[in-house]
Amino acid sequence: MALIFESFLYDFVAFLVFCAVILHLYIRHIYSYWEKRNVKYVKPTFPFGNFKDAMLLKKTFPDVYSEMYNSTDDKILGVYTTTVPELLVRDPELIRLILIKDFQCFHDRGVYCHETMDPLSAHLFSLNGEKWRNLRANVTPAFSSGKLKGMFFTILNCGKSIEGFLTKRLNEEIDVRDLTASYTINVIASVAFGLDMDTILDPSCEFRDLGRRFFEPTVKTAIRQASTLLVPHVGRMFRVKSVDNNYEEFIYRILKETMTFREKNNVQRKDFLQLLLQLKNTGKVDSEDNWNIQSTGSDNNSKTLTFHELAAQIHLFFQAGYETTSATISFCLYQLAKQPSIQAKVQEEIDEVIKKHNGEITYEAVMEMKYMESCIDETLRLHSSLAVLSRECTREYELPGTGLTLEKGTRILIPVHAIQCDSKYYSDPEEFKPERFLQEHPNSGSKGIIYMPFGEGPRICIGLRMGKMEAKIALLLILSKFNVHLGEHLRNMKKLRYEKKSFLPQIEGGTFLKFSHRK
Repeated sequence: MALIFESFLYDFVAFLVFCAVILHLYIRHIYSYWEKRNVKYVKPTFPFGNFKDAMLLKKTFPDVYSEMYNSTDDKILGVYTTTVPELLVRDPELIRLILIKDFQCFHDRGVYCHETMDPLSAHLFSLNGEKWRNLRANVTPAFSSGKLKGMFFTILNCGKSIEGFLTKRLNEEIDVRDLTASYTINVIASVAFGLDMDTILDPSCEFRDLGRRFFEPTVKTAIRQASTLLVPHVGRMFRVKSVDNNYEEFIYRILKETMTFREKNNVQRKDFLQLLLQLKNTGKVDSEDNWNIQSTGSDNNSKTLTFHELAAQIHLFFQAGYETTSATISFCLYQLAKQPSIQAKVQEEIDEVIKKHNGEITYEAVMEMKYMESCIDETLRLHSSLAVLSRECTREYELPGTGLTLEKGTRILIPVHAIQCDSKYYSDPEEFKPERFLQEHPNSGSKGIIYMPFGEGPRICIGLRMGKMEAKIALLLILSKFNVHLGEHLRNMKKLRYEKKSFLPQIEGGTFLKFSHRK
C-alpha cells in the first residue's frame, strides 16, 4: 500500500527527491559560512571543498595552497576543507599575532590526536593545551646546545659509510633521496633507539624498509597523512590510525627491548632515548652533562612519562627526523648541483673551517659553517617540508583589521610555501640565493612572519637545531670529498615538478645526481 501516491514507485521517487532537496539545502548552508561573514572565499565543490584536485591526486597540496593564496590580495581568504570552513591567513602581521603575540588564543594545531585508539598519535606535535605545554617544557632540555654537542659524534658516525658508498659509484646516477634517507634512518636508529646499524650499506634491513613503507608516495600513504594532518575531522570520523599496525608493533617491540636492557644494565649512552628515559624515570631531563638514566637531579614531584607517552615521542622523532631531514639534504644537493659556483663556496668554507680545527670534524667546526647553513635555510624556503601550518582558535578572537570575529574551534591555515615564494617578500623568489640568510633574518624586519619552515613562536619545531646539525654533517661528509652534478633527468626538466602522490615534497621521477672526486 502506497503512503502518498498510488504507487510505491512514485513514493520512492518522491522520497529520493525529498532527500536530494534536503542535501542540497544542507550543502548550501554549510558552504555559506564565509559568505554570511562577508569574507572573500574560494567557491567549494562538495564533498571536497577546495581540495578536489589535491585529494584526487591531480595536483600537489603546495600547488593548491599557492593557487588559493595567489587568487587574492586580501589579508584573509575563506576556504573549505571537505565541508569544514577554515581561514587562510596570508598577511605576515596577522601571522605574527597568531603564532606569537596572541598565541594564548591559538595554542593548538587542530590536527588529529587520539590517545586511546592511536596512542602513537599523542606526541608533542599533536597534543593540545596543558598536556602539550607540560610535555614541551619537560622535553625542551633534551635539545639544548650541550645535549646536541654530546650527541654530535654519535650522529657523525652514522654517516661514516657515505664516502665509501659514493666512491664505489662515481659518475653513476644515484637517487640521492634514497641515500640521504638511509643516513637519517641510521641517525634515528642510533639516537632514538640506541641501535648501531648501517642502512647505507645494507638498505634491506627492517628499519630502512619500515621508513620506506611509512613515507613511500602511495595513495594509501597520501590518504593517511592528509586525514591526520590536513583533514583531521575525516580521520576522527572514519577512525583512521596515523600508523599501520605493523609499524606500531615494531616501535613498541624495539623500544621495550632497548629500554629494558638499558635500565637493567644502567647503560649510559649519549642519545635522545637516554634523555627520554631520564624523563620517564625522574620527571625531568638533567640540565648538566649527566646522561645517567637515574638522574641525580631528579624531582619526585615531577610527572614522569608512561611507556606509551615515551613511545609517542620516539615515533615523532622517527616521523619528523626521517623524511623531512633527508628531503632537505637531497634538495640542497640538487640546488648546489644546479649552481656549481655556490657549491664551490660551500666547499671552500668547509676546507677553511676544518683546517682551522686541525683537520678535525667537531661540533664547533660544524657550527661555524654559516654559508652552508644559509644554503640549508634557502633550501627550506624553496622546498619547505610543510606546505601549510595550522592553528586552532581556542577562544573567540577578533582578527585585527578584518572586521571578522573568529569562533572558538575555527582552524587557521598559514600557507608557508606560498608566502616563502612570494615576490613581495623575496626578490627573484624562484632563484636559489643563500646570501639572503647571511644578512638580516627575514622575520626580523617590519614585514611580519615571512619565513617559517619550522613554524614560529612557542610551537616552533623543537628539533630545529638538531635537524640542521644533522643536515650540515651530511653535506660536510659529501662535499668535503665530492663534487655533485645533475643527472640527465634533472638536467632535462625545465620546471621542477613534485610527485603528486607524496604528501611531503619529492621530485617527480626521483632526485638523481652524480658524484665525482674533488681534485
